[in-house]
Amino acid sequence: MLEAIRGSLQWKLVLMISAILVVVVTSIGSFSYIRSSDAINGDVERFSMQVMKQANIHLARYINDSENLFKTLASSQELRSWADADNKYKQFYHYRSMESRFIEPFVTYHKETLAVVLYNANGMQSIYRSDQIKDLYLNTHYSLRNEEFVKSGAEIRGFQRVVLLSDDYTDEWGHLRKTPILRYYNKQLMEGQTVYLVIDLSLQYIQDILNQIQLGDNSYAMIADDNRIVSSPDPELVHMEIDSAIYQHIRKDASGSHYIAESKEMLVYSQIPGMDWKVLVMVPYEDLAKSISQVRNWTVFMTVAGLLVAIALVTLVAKSITRRLKELRRTIKKTRMGKFDVRVEVKGTDEVAELGSAYNHLLDRIDNSVAEVAETRIVQQKAVMSALQSQIHSHFFYNALESINSMAHLAGHKEIRRTTVALSSMLRYTSDYQDAVVTVEQEVKHLQDYLSIMQNVYRDALEYRIDVDSDIAGAECLKAVLQPFAENSIKHGYEKTGQTIAIAVHAYRTDEGRIRIDLEDNGPGLEEDKLSELQAALSREQPDRTFNQLSRVGILNVCYRLKTFYPGGTASLEMSRSHRGGLRVSMTFPFHRKEERQ
Repeated sequence: MLEAIRGSLQWKLVLMISAILVVVVTSIGSFSYIRSSDAINGDVERFSMQVMKQANIHLARYINDSENLFKTLASSQELRSWADADNKYKQFYHYRSMESRFIEPFVTYHKETLAVVLYNANGMQSIYRSDQIKDLYLNTHYSLRNEEFVKSGAEIRGFQRVVLLSDDYTDEWGHLRKTPILRYYNKQLMEGQTVYLVIDLSLQYIQDILNQIQLGDNSYAMIADDNRIVSSPDPELVHMEIDSAIYQHIRKDASGSHYIAESKEMLVYSQIPGMDWKVLVMVPYEDLAKSISQVRNWTVFMTVAGLLVAIALVTLVAKSITRRLKELRRTIKKTRMGKFDVRVEVKGTDEVAELGSAYNHLLDRIDNSVAEVAETRIVQQKAVMSALQSQIHSHFFYNALESINSMAHLAGHKEIRRTTVALSSMLRYTSDYQDAVVTVEQEVKHLQDYLSIMQNVYRDALEYRIDVDSDIAGAECLKAVLQPFAENSIKHGYEKTGQTIAIAVHAYRTDEGRIRIDLEDNGPGLEEDKLSELQAALSREQPDRTFNQLSRVGILNVCYRLKTFYPGGTASLEMSRSHRGGLRVSMTFPFHRKEERQ
């Protein structure tokens, strides 16, 4: 039994490390649990409620001051006189009296005041705009008649308090800003006139009071009215519903605390005296734990001491065992970097030694396999590409030579010269097997030479147009991929029908950054079943060994070469009906400058 354990790395690690960790972790866990479990629940809540109580008193005093101003204005003789004024001058006089007696003294001590608006049903309106808060002003075009509670004429009993995100405030440049505000308003009948009174206050001061509630480094406070957020550090949350998990805890009691398992936070809440609003403070559990520093310090000390002892023991015991694992790991990392010539130094007779031997054997086999595959693939690719190039034989050379012979009898030297030059260029282009990749410009020139010769042969029976975007002229392109399709258009068009054949070629760069070449004609096209058969053949992957058996060598030859040169589905060849009446061949492949692959 002892010999079996000594020869097994797995059992050594399991027995030794398990025994050490069980002793250390059990000791630390037991001590920490006894000392900390009894202390966490008590002091935190008492301390939190004490802080909340002070903040609520301050909030209640602030809100009472604001409501007192509102009630004072609503019951003042100046407001009645303003409502009874029969011209703008009297109205302005009474408004200035209210402003100097009530509004300005209040604003002096309550800089969060944004605006005071008076409005009667006859359309007369007076507005006090505060400039105490920089970069926040009531819109100069604002009118209370546009508010919903004025337009609807709804009954308003007593004064109302509401929190909303207003679109009526601008910055100093006149740009509208969505602003969270606390609004007081009411509607009353004075001297036979319906009068509306509105006071807007910024919520920033309330939030400043909330920000002073520090129950932890990462705590944050909010005010909720039933299930709606009244004030929050994030203005985007104002007037939104609070999380349902939080609402379930705060809706029953006026104050209390709960642990929210979903967010791992402690919720402390308390109702503001005389109001339905509640102050909510969310404190991460880690922040609360700092309040029991003595227990935490003991826990940390014992944990660190135990871990240091455990690490020292494990290091001494496992050093000899893990040394060979580290060596194997370094070898694997070097292999990942492409160094297949590095081998593991095998020592011992246990599992690590067997693993090292197996890994060395695997590297040897990989080296041999990679060399064989690379050599075979290179030979295969050269043979296939050479064969593909050599298969592009066309009967048009014989027609061209016959045309030259005929024109020689007629002594038309210019046409003979053009035909001869074009034919010479084509022969040089196709006979150079060393360079299988050319530029789009060179490939299009080869196609133009072919079409020029065929136009001399068929005269007015052949028309063609070639349009190539200038930014892709220098891009790489496989050689001899366009001429076979032009040849098919002439063979299956004019030579079968005797009608004039028109060929259009357009090469351009797509929105995805790829090159697309469309070649279409006005010929008779293909029947639906034959077209479907050809489309299916183009979509299939053809192995090298069956390539020589393919029919329609010209089309499938190009398709095979595209997929071979651009692996992974990055190139495609499609055939469809053209709007000209014949066929459209669409060739797509990646955009690369010719020099990028050199």
